[in-house]
Amino acid sequence: MFYSCIPREFLGNNNFSVEPHEKDIMPNSTKLLKGKSEASKQTKLFDHNLRGEARKANKNMAAQEEISDSENSKSDQILVALESLKSEFSSKLDDLLVTLQDMKQEMKDYNERMSRAEDRISSAEDEVANLHANKLIDLETRSRLKNLRLVNLPEGAEGSDLCAFLEKWIPKALGREKLQTSLSLERAHRLGPRKDGASRPRALIMKFLNYREKQAVIRVARKKDIFYKEQRVRFYPDLATGLHQLRKMFDSIREVLRNLNIRNAITYPATRLVTYENETLAFKTPEEASEFIKKLRRILGGKKKKKKKSKTSSVLFRHVYFN
Repeated sequence: MFYSCIPREFLGNNNFSVEPHEKDIMPNSTKLLKGKSEASKQTKLFDHNLRGEARKANKNMAAQEEISDSENSKSDQILVALESLKSEFSSKLDDLLVTLQDMKQEMKDYNERMSRAEDRISSAEDEVANLHANKLIDLETRSRLKNLRLVNLPEGAEGSDLCAFLEKWIPKALGREKLQTSLSLERAHRLGPRKDGASRPRALIMKFLNYREKQAVIRVARKKDIFYKEQRVRFYPDLATGLHQLRKMFDSIREVLRNLNIRNAITYPATRLVTYENETLAFKTPEEASEFIKKLRRILGGKKKKKKKSKTSSVLFRHVYFN
């Protein structure tokens, strides 16, 4: 390489041989050419590889773009499907809400109907219970229609035969001419066991064979005071226990009316009759009678009035009851 660069005139006559130079250069040139060829091959190989990689990259990019497009397409399809599902769900939800609202209204109507039905059933049950109780009282009272209750007859006065004693003593005490009938008793007995040292004698129950005889006795007994050896005795109808309790509820009303000098009485089954200034009113409950007394006291100023018949008093009485 070095020899080839020296000009020939500098060499002179020296016997330098060119051959060694050529020999030295040829192998280097060959090497250079081989190197260039190899470099070219490598370059071509590199270019080929590079182009291959580029093609692969392009293919990958194209594949990725296809995948991306496919994913975008699928995403769009999913969104469309979701929108459709949302619309369908919203429509069904609206229908469901409407149905639910209708069911709520129906349940409300059913509850109201059930409540009214329960009220009617409760009212019917109460009415049936009252009818049943009244029927029992009526049946028991009818079974005692021929009975009379005698109160305050001294113990032992009847002797050994109570029926015989009463059949003789009652006409004598009431007056045969007023009774206008003979008496026949089916049976008679004292109520409850005898108590030693009791201050009051036991009441006595008697049953007549004839209802008219019993009515004659009670009618005459209401018109006069009856005594047995200076001991006053009283006759009362024999009432059923339930009816007796109903009548007993008017006891306080009776006392108030008596203190006000107002005539009153009780009639079957348990109705309090109040008579004032030729006007008669009927009260079936103590509450009604009590309300009437309050109004009457308020108008009268709590003062007792003398009994007199006047149109003004009659109008006042009607005003108290009907207003």
